[in-house]
Amino acid sequence: MTGRRGSPLLDLWLALAAGRLLLRRPDDPGLLRLAARHLPTGTPQQLAEGIASSADSLFSALEALPDAEPLARIAGGCQLSGFDLDLLGLAVLPCFDEDAAGTIAALTGGPRRVTVGLALKLLFGDLAEPQAVRSALRASPLWHTGLIRPDEGRRPLLERRLDPTETLLAGLDGLAPAEAGTGWQVRRLAPPARPAASIRRAAGMIMDIPGVCLHLSGNAERAEEVLAVAADPAPALVLDAPDDTTPAPWAEAHLLRLATGARVALRTDAGQLAVSGAVPPAMVIAPPSFSLHGPGAHLRRLEVGSSDPIELADAWRQILGCSQADADELAGRNWIDDDTPALVAAALPSAADMPAILDELSRLTPPRALRLATRSTPAVPWDKLVLPPQTRVRLEDLIRRVRRRVSVQLRWGMDSGGRGRSVIGLLYGESGTGKTLAAEAMATRLHLPMLSVDLSLVVSKYIGETEKNLSELFAAAEGYAALLFFDEADALFGKRTNVQDAHDRYANIEVNYLLQRLESFEGCALLATNLMQGVDDAFMRRFDQVVHFPRPGVAERVAIWHGQLPAQHLSAQISIEQLAERFDLTGGEIRNAALSAAYMAADGGTVVTEGMIDAAVAEEFSKLGRPFPRRQGAYP
Repeated sequence: MTGRRGSPLLDLWLALAAGRLLLRRPDDPGLLRLAARHLPTGTPQQLAEGIASSADSLFSALEALPDAEPLARIAGGCQLSGFDLDLLGLAVLPCFDEDAAGTIAALTGGPRRVTVGLALKLLFGDLAEPQAVRSALRASPLWHTGLIRPDEGRRPLLERRLDPTETLLAGLDGLAPAEAGTGWQVRRLAPPARPAASIRRAAGMIMDIPGVCLHLSGNAERAEEVLAVAADPAPALVLDAPDDTTPAPWAEAHLLRLATGARVALRTDAGQLAVSGAVPPAMVIAPPSFSLHGPGAHLRRLEVGSSDPIELADAWRQILGCSQADADELAGRNWIDDDTPALVAAALPSAADMPAILDELSRLTPPRALRLATRSTPAVPWDKLVLPPQTRVRLEDLIRRVRRRVSVQLRWGMDSGGRGRSVIGLLYGESGTGKTLAAEAMATRLHLPMLSVDLSLVVSKYIGETEKNLSELFAAAEGYAALLFFDEADALFGKRTNVQDAHDRYANIEVNYLLQRLESFEGCALLATNLMQGVDDAFMRRFDQVVHFPRPGVAERVAIWHGQLPAQHLSAQISIEQLAERFDLTGGEIRNAALSAAYMAADGGTVVTEGMIDAAVAEEFSKLGRPFPRRQGAYP
């Protein structure tokens, strides 16, 4: 027998099952070997008396040691009667001993599992009362608690095979569920070497309330750390539910807890799961919107947020030796895990500067939802922006808010109850004045990926779908994991109107949702629009900066022309200053004209000439329906 070493209750239980078989096959040497360890095997009468006496001893020991042995925990937790334990012993025996399996195969004519009908014969002979037996079988928890394979529950009562689940066998045999191949993805959690104070506080709030499912809501990886600390020194296990359509494996999780003595959590991305009431619901790690449905479905929530920024800042300082200001800036990316500082430090030389640290941190950015947005990593130098001083000052303020938010909001205590943790700017001005370029330059300077929202995928004609899509977008940028960029933002953030029909009502609901979501958003977002008057006034209070991008003046146009025209491929006769004075163009229009002229020069194998620039600029004026200004005098 291969029972768990040091488990006399398991040995006695299996010996009882072997003794019942021995009554039917008294000369079987394998059964004699098994039964003789705990039972008298002289005569059938002595064997029967020994079985009755030892069964009483087993049941008394299980009641006296409810938590000491897996078998005791399973019997108590699944509320097994003596009848249930006898049936389960006959089910488990052939899985633990090859001789017993061969004997059962001889009795059944091939199958190595006992049927309920055969088990009743072994237990009662011809003395069983059919009605009482049927009632006991229908009330038995063997099939709905994960002990016997549940598909057998669909067979007629007497034809059901007593086929134990792998989870039960793993627990009885002292194996980790993953080693036994239970069919579910079960992971054993290890507590962090030095858990943060916030982890310890959350772990102290975990409690077992009978009949209540504890929902660890928020950051799933953080929730697993909390579970591991709460369970320590006992083991902690996570059972990953495959998908929304698979029935929730409550019985599997419950049996894992009983068999291993571990804290067990079911991790799922489903919005809701059903409970039948037959099995107590396990602990659940699920999104904040998770819910249970069914009779007696009670849920207790424990919010487990992302890493605490102050604790992260201390980790950054300890591992990298950086300044407090730099550590606070790094801790502002609060989507990261506690082990990220060590990973960044391992990939960098000891004397790495802040840009190098931020670059490495951006490479560790976890994958985010891209269904509704285009993810990019801009590389636009800050000095490439040609803007009036006031516009540049306001953009600098937005960057300052991202970099110093931990210092001001948390260390200085200026966090207004969870509000104000976002940094949101509205960029407005004519087309081509540099709004998108400024957003890319900000993302480059902050070392953040950029999520450019695709409005065609976000806006839906179906009621409620637009709000769901927006929620997904904001979640992707939460925790300062990315810069979220809405171009043509007036399409989403437009003014609410008087309700005259259903379309107006649902359009207003979308705007109201955005107003609410911006209040709870914790990230960086930029909105760009050409129509400032189209944005609802209620959004203004939620913007940290409203940045005007005016048409460039002559000085700005000179700088833009210099930045766009390649000096080494430019005719010496061209005067950039005269181009800037003569053509009232935006930065985007100048770029288009310069690019068109460069293609002409490259195709002709020459440098860019004044005629090429005139032709390219005339095309831009034609697009806008404006007359092309005549040249007054020749270029010097």
